[in-house]
Amino acid sequence: MAKFDISYIVVSYNTVDLTRRCLRSIREQSSGFSYEVIVVDNDSTDGSAEMVADEFPEVKLFANKDNLGFARANNQAFDVVQGRFVLLLNPDAEILDNAALRCLQFADEHPNAGVVGCRVMLPNGDQQSTMFRYLRPWYVLINLFVPASWLRNSRLLGRIRYVGRDLDQVHEAEVIAGCFMLVRSNVLEQVGGMDGDFFMYGEEAEWCYRIQRAGWKNQYFPDASILHHAAASAKQNSDRMTINMCRGQLLFIQKTQGTLATRITNVLMIIRDLPRVILWGALRFFPGFRGNHWDQLLRPAATRFVVLLHGLVHSDWSGRA
Repeated sequence: MAKFDISYIVVSYNTVDLTRRCLRSIREQSSGFSYEVIVVDNDSTDGSAEMVADEFPEVKLFANKDNLGFARANNQAFDVVQGRFVLLLNPDAEILDNAALRCLQFADEHPNAGVVGCRVMLPNGDQQSTMFRYLRPWYVLINLFVPASWLRNSRLLGRIRYVGRDLDQVHEAEVIAGCFMLVRSNVLEQVGGMDGDFFMYGEEAEWCYRIQRAGWKNQYFPDASILHHAAASAKQNSDRMTINMCRGQLLFIQKTQGTLATRITNVLMIIRDLPRVILWGALRFFPGFRGNHWDQLLRPAATRFVVLLHGLVHSDWSGRA
């Protein structure tokens, strides 16, 4: 029998100040239910683990000696949770208006909801997109001709992000973003934890895929909110973030749609990135180019390109950059 209503899980990596704010928000915005907090620190060098131990003695802390990645770190916590639900919360997020209680009540009222996500607000007041469809080769094909920024905002072509959905209404989605995921513990028992072949990016999509295939619904619930400072850990090394995102996308397709779909997607990504790589290679010799807007726009394609070419020969997409 579960000891708590919710087991919060926070995976941290060199985000000491944001992790402090996250844990304070849990303390201040978690009334009306019982809970525990588990922090898994992935070998931070900024004193994150020490801060948690000193300032939040009630927290169950795992201080890893290596960076295990997001999926394996969460799985560490899954092994010891004692809640009816687990709540995955990014360390750069803050609970607003007792959001966990609101989602808990929604989940209790909707017993077929396996995953519940909430409204996610950015510091500038915009709402972050947190509902997604599974990545498929056709999306990459469209991206050959249409910039990703247009796809994110187009009602016609933005189906992968549910563009045009009324975000004030409850929706079922294929994928709920991993910055806030309330998941039933019996779902965890049924489908297992996250796939440890993913290092970072793609793991929540693959998990949602298995949960949905097991007959559960992944739900967006707008009457609960968090503040998200967005990719605080990943931004510390943008090149590594780009490579891990690319690997995570292809690994997701490999695990859910097969080898042929993965190879097609890999080739489409190479075709998509090739013009950007050529342009970046030509412009990088101009004075003042490095670090400017066009460098930041084109460099991710150049960073991915070597990885994508390597994938034509060695198509094992697991692991990390």
